[in-house]
Amino acid sequence: MRRLTRLGALTLACACVGNMLAEAARGLRDAFNTDFLSSFYTAADMLRHGDHAIYCSACLQAAAQRLFHAGPAVFSFQYDNPPLGAWLLQPLTYLGSQTALAFFLLASLVALGAAGWLLCDDIRRTPNHILIAVVAFASFPAAMTFAYGQWDGFLALAATGAYVALRHDRQVLAGLLISVLMLKPQLMWLVPVVVVIAGSWRVLYGMVVGGLIWGLSSVAILGWPDTVLWLRQISPNIVARTGLSLPHVLVAFGATSSLVVSASVVLLVVTAVALFAARRWLRSLELERLLSLGLLFSMLAAPHLLSYDLIILAPLIVIWGRRNEFHALGAALVLSAAFLVDLVLPMSWAIVEGLALLGVAFLYCHDIWSAPASDLADPTRRLGATLLRVGQSTSRDVGSARP
Repeated sequence: MRRLTRLGALTLACACVGNMLAEAARGLRDAFNTDFLSSFYTAADMLRHGDHAIYCSACLQAAAQRLFHAGPAVFSFQYDNPPLGAWLLQPLTYLGSQTALAFFLLASLVALGAAGWLLCDDIRRTPNHILIAVVAFASFPAAMTFAYGQWDGFLALAATGAYVALRHDRQVLAGLLISVLMLKPQLMWLVPVVVVIAGSWRVLYGMVVGGLIWGLSSVAILGWPDTVLWLRQISPNIVARTGLSLPHVLVAFGATSSLVVSASVVLLVVTAVALFAARRWLRSLELERLLSLGLLFSMLAAPHLLSYDLIILAPLIVIWGRRNEFHALGAALVLSAAFLVDLVLPMSWAIVEGLALLGVAFLYCHDIWSAPASDLADPTRRLGATLLRVGQSTSRDVGSARP
């Protein structure tokens, strides 16, 4: 039976890694349908040539057609990330478009490898932890970041670095690394709410510094008028389609963009009020868990969230596995299974991943709530508790022996 279990685990791990590599190959094969070429590379090339109209869809499409000498791609041309993202990609525009995409995807794979290396103490504990890490970082939805040439591999590395920094009590550094996720603000927009209510001011300081870097760099790259234009012209259409967050589920019932955004705001208020009411409990949690809660709440309430964004939860799942292997592995498998179910559903009703994300968040919160009892299942904590009891017993014995 144990041999069959190991064979099943190996098969699962190979399937996940193989699928990720296959999605990377698909991205290269359909290069002109990737977000990297239709948005990131094109915007970077425009900036390199002094054209700041990167938030004009028609301008972006015209530039892409000049670059690629091809018809319109399947996806609409829209660059929505901060200007710094496109500015950093300018060196890749000296390469051919497909070569640049290959380099970007390779760098994304290296970023995931670096994230795994940062968590090596968690991953190499047991073979089960290795499986959890593979299934989390190479889950079926996470692999879509390679199919579309998205940023999320690098953002997963930043999130992993933030966890490791918090573990070593480098809170300002952790805040700076969390602020990297402002490249896609919807992935971390409720983290500051959790941090403020928990009173983690050094983490907040790092996030503020990171936010200033994003803001000042936007003005430096585009100038103030074009920066304001970016804030006004980001397309609202990105929220009026199916996705993984709770507001996205409303789209299946005919919700408009304004209703989706309103639902996100309502969830923000409800979350803030609930966290404030439970602030004493919140302040008793480890900083790693605070970050995990912030990321989960951000994704659940986000006005825009797609499958590849779930790779940001990979370090959360790996660290979760230290306390509850079964729940962590189950969470990673459920997210992949929900992705496969959504593939066969009509696009307007592909909401199973959103429900799966809600289930994962509920299970994680349940584990945190019962943490005082379950933490003693960790060998290190159990040993510490035993030594503490022995020490207390010894102190009582010595005290009773005094005249």
